[in-house]
Amino acid sequence: RWMTKRQPDEISARTFLKFAAPVLTLILGKISAFGFMTNAAAGLPGQPATLAAHQIALSLFFFASPFLEVISQIAQAFLPTYTVLPKEERGRKADVAEWHAASERFVFRLEKVGLGVGVLIASVVGSIVAFAPGIVTKDAGVQAAAKPLALILAAGVSLTAPVAVSEGALIARKELTYLAGVYFLSTALLPPVLRRIRSGGGPVSQVWICFALFQLFRSTCFLGRILARRGKTDAE
Repeated sequence: RWMTKRQPDEISARTFLKFAAPVLTLILGKISAFGFMTNAAAGLPGQPATLAAHQIALSLFFFASPFLEVISQIAQAFLPTYTVLPKEERGRKADVAEWHAASERFVFRLEKVGLGVGVLIASVVGSIVAFAPGIVTKDAGVQAAAKPLALILAAGVSLTAPVAVSEGALIARKELTYLAGVYFLSTALLPPVLRRIRSGGGPVSQVWICFALFQLFRSTCFLGRILARRGKTDAE
């Protein structure tokens, strides 16, 4: 209802597609990035340990993701309540300003929580790779190949926190076209870079450095959008 401003049973196919198409772009952008990374890792020297190390890092990233995505879901669940000013609050400009301010406080509170959770879970997965790789593999060769990924993996997880939280806030604020555009652009730029890494035959850590920069780009775009739109949230 927050999207259509109408009753739930009045949602049309056109309205649904207007929401679903950009969201589908987001999902495809996320999934394809990991496919491109795995393809690049599979073509690097030192197989099969190189690919196994990559898969360990990827599995730990997937383990960490739900801790961050849940904060994104909180933003999507509660931020829409700020898009429509309650009837009892209408009538004064101060009411709208206060509603805007409450929305902004909620968003940045979630950003702080996300950053804290991100750093914590990044420390956990990074420590597993660096100090306790036996938890995920008993192969000494794979352990040695995975250890250089510890710090880069932790950085990637940490940068995923502002990506996830900001994404949830932008979805709740109906910034779907902007989100889809960022995902499309960043996903389009990723394969050429990964192909160069694969053809160069460098270490698998370069694949994860590329991913960390990928997350840095998206977090900068998403946070930049939130800051640029600060005070302009619709609250009618």
